Amino acid sequence: MAKNRVFLYCFLTLTLIVFISLLPIPLMVNAAKYAQVGREIVDNGDWINLTIGGMPYDQKPPMLFWIAAICFKFFGMSIPLYKVAVMLVSVLGAYSTFRLGTLFYGRNVGRLACFFWISSLAFWHFQNDIHTDTILTSFVIFSVWQFMEYFRMKKWYNFVLGVLGIGFSMLSKGPVGLIIPGVAIGSNLILQKQWKEIFHWRWILAVLLIGLIISPALIGLFRQFGADGIKFYFWTNNIGRVTGSYHRGNNDYSFYIHTSLYLLLPWSIFMLIAMGCEIKSLFRINKKNVYRREIANITGVIFFVVILSISKQKNPHYLLSVIPFIFIITAKWCSRIFHEAHWGKLARIITIINKVVALLIFGVIPIVSMYFFHETKIWFWAITVLLALGVIFMAIRQLNFKAQLTMLMTASTALIFTLNASLLPHMLTFHSSIKAAKLFNKEKAKEATLNSYKATEWDLFLYADHYGKFLTTRQELETLLPGTNNWVYTSEAGYKEMQKMGVHMQLIKKYPRHKKVTHQSLNFLKPKTRVERFRTIYLVELK
Repeated sequence: MAKNRVFLYCFLTLTLIVFISLLPIPLMVNAAKYAQVGREIVDNGDWINLTIGGMPYDQKPPMLFWIAAICFKFFGMSIPLYKVAVMLVSVLGAYSTFRLGTLFYGRNVGRLACFFWISSLAFWHFQNDIHTDTILTSFVIFSVWQFMEYFRMKKWYNFVLGVLGIGFSMLSKGPVGLIIPGVAIGSNLILQKQWKEIFHWRWILAVLLIGLIISPALIGLFRQFGADGIKFYFWTNNIGRVTGSYHRGNNDYSFYIHTSLYLLLPWSIFMLIAMGCEIKSLFRINKKNVYRREIANITGVIFFVVILSISKQKNPHYLLSVIPFIFIITAKWCSRIFHEAHWGKLARIITIINKVVALLIFGVIPIVSMYFFHETKIWFWAITVLLALGVIFMAIRQLNFKAQLTMLMTASTALIFTLNASLLPHMLTFHSSIKAAKLFNKEKAKEATLNSYKATEWDLFLYADHYGKFLTTRQELETLLPGTNNWVYTSEAGYKEMQKMGVHMQLIKKYPRHKKVTHQSLNFLKPKTRVERFRTIYLVELK
């Protein structure tokens, strides 16, 4: 019991360090865009017809925007409180991971799966870089847990909650919120030959209820975009990304394999071994095989990852929805490997590898905070050195499984803390849009608005007291003229075009060292070649 308390205290302390470090980081790029949609819901008083920069918005369903709007309406424009609100939804997902793992494999596996999820790099990174996938993940795992509870216990409210979970998933990111649970649940029913459950009339009621839940999204899309809006929701925004008809891009079929290696840190080695064991167990033909208690987790993962891999558009956050399922599989096999004697040799090999991984993680920190950017904050180095000493102390000792978890979690905490407390703040010194918004707030005329022209920076609007419009063409710019002390944030090309147009304007600020935080490269991170990667941004006031 004493050892359990020590482990719990370590977990809570390390979690608190990460949590506090992420709250001050501003929202940027897409995360800022989604929060801005929520802000405009409050400003417009319209919860159905979504807008961004005053223009109709159709890219995502409204669930995340509603969360932002509720938070902003009752607590003001507080980004840290918005992050806390999103995190509460993520806590639901973590709890659902625990309950689903427990349902299949007992409380130890459930607790371990939950621990893996909430201590992973993926979990914490996307509490800061908030996407619709952040909340989609929670509703997907919640719905699968509730349906699995229903088919085991036959309690009607579990079925209703499962349907609600799918409805909220579809309100978060469209049909993908139905596909993942459908594959996971359906494959398990087929494995258990529950044909009556598969063809039961209750699914008709489920479809009707889901339709009712997602109706606000469909109504808003139809009002603003007509039938094309409905088509976009059900087809273009999902199938179009897979086929490349809507977005083209990445043809790397191994993208999600190597992406998972860093998103699932520090548990990547556990994951690789566990997924190998799980896939191997699929081919064991044995009616008494305890490994085949369920296939919901592995089929959900394989199906979705295959679809993502052949898709023409790829992003790391797309993988989020199946990570809880991956961690349930990982927890199941870790529980066996480290607690059953015949796995002893493999357990020792994994332990050695994980010691190396923990030390390598710390090897990244000096590169980031001494070479890429010169970190001088004493409190940063004090916390980092304490964490490093803890990892080194554990790495040179014989470790049981729980001590190994503590070592890896400590290393991961140091890495995430470095990203939040050192790397991102340094990068933000070159991300000029938020600085421009703060300057506008300080010096603007009373009725002025802050607009952008040929410079896509949604955080500009989120952090401006009075946001204007996102202008992309000369015709759109002309609608803003003649100026009434409105401000425009523009690229070098946009600024030169405004000069040629003879626009009467005053240059407020020139940002010659602009670099968007999300557009990083090794050449930018290296101090000697950084200057080659800068763009110039202009902030002007129309006269």
